[in-house]
Amino acid sequence: MHRWLNFIAGFSPEFVNGVVEDAGIRDGGRLLDPFCGMATSLVAANHLGLDAIGFEPHPFFFDVATAKVATRRASEIDEVESILDAVVPLVDSSDVWGPDARKFLDKLVEPPALSWLAGALLSEQHCSEPVRPLYRLVVTRVLEGAAGGKTDGIYKAPTTAKRSIDVHEMAARVIEHVRGDLQTLPGQLGESVVYNRSAEDMSAVAPGSIDLCVTSPPYLNNFDFAEMTRMELYYWRYAQSWAEITANVRSRLVINTTTAPTVERRRQDHWESLVPVDLASDLHQLRTDLRAERAARPGKKEYDTLVFPYFAQMSTVLHEVSAALKPSAPLHMVVSDAALYGVHIHTEKYLARIMEAQGLAVKEIVRLRNRGGRWVLAKRQGSAEGLGEFHIHAVKES
Repeated sequence: MHRWLNFIAGFSPEFVNGVVEDAGIRDGGRLLDPFCGMATSLVAANHLGLDAIGFEPHPFFFDVATAKVATRRASEIDEVESILDAVVPLVDSSDVWGPDARKFLDKLVEPPALSWLAGALLSEQHCSEPVRPLYRLVVTRVLEGAAGGKTDGIYKAPTTAKRSIDVHEMAARVIEHVRGDLQTLPGQLGESVVYNRSAEDMSAVAPGSIDLCVTSPPYLNNFDFAEMTRMELYYWRYAQSWAEITANVRSRLVINTTTAPTVERRRQDHWESLVPVDLASDLHQLRTDLRAERAARPGKKEYDTLVFPYFAQMSTVLHEVSAALKPSAPLHMVVSDAALYGVHIHTEKYLARIMEAQGLAVKEIVRLRNRGGRWVLAKRQGSAEGLGEFHIHAVKES
């Protein structure tokens, strides 16, 4: 199921399997992932017989996560196949997307393929409601295969070219994968629920009901998950312009270097009020250091305005996580540090302090790997220490 559609993940299914085994959680346990993305943790938990709860504010990721955890029967992929077999390409699809979205898609997809994809988009109306997330997943794979833009890391580059795959060939390939994978499902699967909202509000989760939390939040110095999915956001009409992507998607995500609406970043007093008091003075110093570096550099991106929003939002989420966990239940988080203007920000240590303030005892912080070295350019000062990815292991205090 992980191969149906994947993206950058903070950890692997094997990582989830390992921490579940270490915790000794058996069938009927409940896993929580407040940043579930495309449901790596939820799918892994379900295959181990655990129930799972995820939160994902990005609408496209939410649809994919829902498809992965809710699809259990061959009849569902049969329905998708039947609808796709009957797709009628739209010779004139000018009214399907707004001008900005259409201009972007035209650069990625050749006209015959885009005509078929326009027909597939409108054919979604024939899907039963429970099958729509799976339909979107399958058609998105076809869209990705048809896109003529080269993938630059994880961004689609409209001005470059690569070999595209015929839409019918791609659809048949994905349907075959899904149908075959459904035949291999274990007999006893856990159930998942995914909420399309920020984990800053976990009122839907009963206090003290979670056996294990496994998650990887957006990193402070992160990719822009809205920009990376612009093709999918435009195609499925979640948004019709970059302004709508910012309003409908980016504004719902944790504020970091690339997902940072200016109006939100500048509410500094509001964000400061949400971080633990004993951390505020250190964050003030960090913000001061970043301001000094910004004043001395060209470009002058307002990285100093990210510090309080990011850690305030993470503090709110960790408060909700702590309330949801049972006493002595473990939390496993994978996260990275950052270097903005060359100022090293030990994100993992700040998050560990926030955990402690929220009643989560930190057991260890393990460096999993080094990262980011290939992005250090002559014009961009990196960290003197070198960046890494870290595993924070904590437990809910009794």
